[in-house]
Amino acid sequence: MSLQENRPHKDLIVSVAVPVPLRQTFDFLVPKSLLDPPMSDSPGGEVNVAARTRVKVSFANRTLIGVIVEVKTESDFPLSRLKPIVELFRDPPLFDDALWNSLLWLSRYYLAPIGEVLESALPVSLRKGNELTPSSERVWRLSEHGRSSAVDELNRAPLQLAIVRRFMKQSTLSSKEFKQESGNWHSPVKSLVDKGWLEEFTQEPILLGSDICEKSSVTLTNEQSVATEALTDLMNAEEFSCSLLHGVTGSGKTEVYFDIIGKTLAKGKTVLVLVPEIGLTPQLLERIQRRFEQPMTVLHSGLNDTERHTAWWHASQGHAKIVLGTRSAVFTQIPKLGLIVVDEEHDGSFKQQDSVRYQARDLAVYRAKQANVPIVLGSATPSMETYANAKAGRYLHLRLTKRASDVALPKIELFDLNTQPVIDGLCPAMTEAVEHTLSTGKQVMLFLNRRGYAPVHYCGECKQAAKCHRCDSNLTVHQRANRLRCHHCGYEGRLLNDCRSCHTKDSMLEVGDGTQRVESALATRFPEARVQRIDRDNTQRKGALTAVLEKARNSEVDIILGTQLITKGHDFPNVGMVGILECDHGLYSTDYRATETLFQQVLQVSGRAGRRQDVGRVYIQSRFPEHPFFDYIKQHDFDGFADNLLAERKSVGFPPFGYFALLRAESTHQAKALQFLRRAKSDCGQQDGVIVMDAVPAPMERKAGRFRAQLLFMSSQRSSLNAMLSNWLHYIATDKEAKKAASSVRWNLDIDPLDHY
Repeated sequence: MSLQENRPHKDLIVSVAVPVPLRQTFDFLVPKSLLDPPMSDSPGGEVNVAARTRVKVSFANRTLIGVIVEVKTESDFPLSRLKPIVELFRDPPLFDDALWNSLLWLSRYYLAPIGEVLESALPVSLRKGNELTPSSERVWRLSEHGRSSAVDELNRAPLQLAIVRRFMKQSTLSSKEFKQESGNWHSPVKSLVDKGWLEEFTQEPILLGSDICEKSSVTLTNEQSVATEALTDLMNAEEFSCSLLHGVTGSGKTEVYFDIIGKTLAKGKTVLVLVPEIGLTPQLLERIQRRFEQPMTVLHSGLNDTERHTAWWHASQGHAKIVLGTRSAVFTQIPKLGLIVVDEEHDGSFKQQDSVRYQARDLAVYRAKQANVPIVLGSATPSMETYANAKAGRYLHLRLTKRASDVALPKIELFDLNTQPVIDGLCPAMTEAVEHTLSTGKQVMLFLNRRGYAPVHYCGECKQAAKCHRCDSNLTVHQRANRLRCHHCGYEGRLLNDCRSCHTKDSMLEVGDGTQRVESALATRFPEARVQRIDRDNTQRKGALTAVLEKARNSEVDIILGTQLITKGHDFPNVGMVGILECDHGLYSTDYRATETLFQQVLQVSGRAGRRQDVGRVYIQSRFPEHPFFDYIKQHDFDGFADNLLAERKSVGFPPFGYFALLRAESTHQAKALQFLRRAKSDCGQQDGVIVMDAVPAPMERKAGRFRAQLLFMSSQRSSLNAMLSNWLHYIATDKEAKKAASSVRWNLDIDPLDHY
């Protein structure tokens, strides 16, 4: 998109999106000294300035990397007021038409600053002004001396000998490949270079195809075959379509993905696969590598800046034929895009909860439409938005109602906690069920979405719980670390037995159950069993989650105890029983999405049981066993639950039959956040079809030392809601008093919010 025309005596101007929270672009002059070839009065000659490329500019006494949105010769501002750009990067355009239009749509729909949107779409390395091509990597190969010498000479240096033998199977090896084999490779490689056995050189990062690809021997079930035929027809049509692949847990949705992915690759097209969590990436990555030999790359937040830049570059250059990633991978430039797959599309992790608050699933659908390619949304428990679109005929609804193994769905039974005690998280009936399952040689999975040892540290004398001094929340007991921790702001304090309120000695009690407490109880009750706890506390190190999940899959543990990390699409072939220790909190929550989220969690974790030969068992502890919610759960009746929930939401105009926006504000002064929101409501005025609720404190008013409040907007028309909010955003950006009020607090605007806290 270079500007190529004769413009004598014309100055060249670029509109630049800079990474600042302002909803506009800014005009800059292009100095003639930066143009290649230099601008002259003579006709002809291409001006080498293009939209969608990076520039370095001076902005508010800072030097920033921005993206050119438009190249032009006129500005609404006098040329004397325009700053010159500092540097013009010689990049090709960073985004194709489909991705560019999708990013512009994201900015409009979510009312997000275009500069922050474009910044999110680039690796950190490019945001810092580094070269488009990643740094060359060090590579080694056998020298002439190494190829002609006898390896027996290295018998006294076993590591060096092993490395040389590797080169007999592979002509070159990079530092990344050495690192995958062993952390102790630097010294022997250096010694081999010094001895003249190896020679070192540099090259651009190379992406190779899979070396573990195996011929597939999977026979599709009748339902899988019907689904793949329908998706194949859509792919062959070479136009946009959106399909919901709605299959019960264990129904083989991944095999359907693989079938259509293979057919897309056979056409010379590229595939984007999105998953909700990093924990799912290694398992799916291995399955893809065993199925397809084409090169692939992976993008997720667990990569460092260099790794992410390299992965992005491989994708953008077309080296990778399959791009697998979490939420932000939807921003990746992908030539010849032919298919998008969003696995576990219902998962809340697809919604970005800070900075640019976008929904990656919805952006993926829009991008597929712009690229004119099919997209497949897969889930056993679809979101209400996706399910409603499928019921209305806007999405093709493909069903997999049976498990691929032909084993029935697990049987679900409730344990009434009104009739039996709970000790360390387990009632007697649950303990007995665990014991019986272990005796059959099967694994047990226990789900408790509460980490730590106990959620409350309570004084038996004054009845006060230990509170976080920065948040309106109790401190959680972490007994092994001898600490009290706030799971909201990260505060830590010593675990004391004396009450800090009434100073009574040895009066503190641990109330409630967390995963650490249950883990200790399991170790005591089942001393012969191998227990593996999986929660955020013990999976923070890089690779830790992958390692513990692999142990569980390989039956190296007997009892898997975890939080929601274990609910997300994992396949544990030997799990015979699932126990859900606590789920009542979602039945009477003030959050209208709570029952939907709870149903998804319970059905997803239940689906981990009995995925092979034997029918699994699921046991749920509850004080409300007669609640209608459990009737749907016991029958695995997602449709009945969803239809009932949609009818409720339709009657009150809640999503997906209405549209919400949430304006949040926070301040160190209790009144300021509410004052700002009340003024915002007044400044918004009235708009037909839009209801603005009163400003209220957030359910957890104080967090990390700041007081929070929120203002809810509701409308039956997206256009009306966005028009009102756009006008308000323009007003606070241009009115002096409104701008001053907005600068006195932290605030953010969340379109289609998932979290009302």
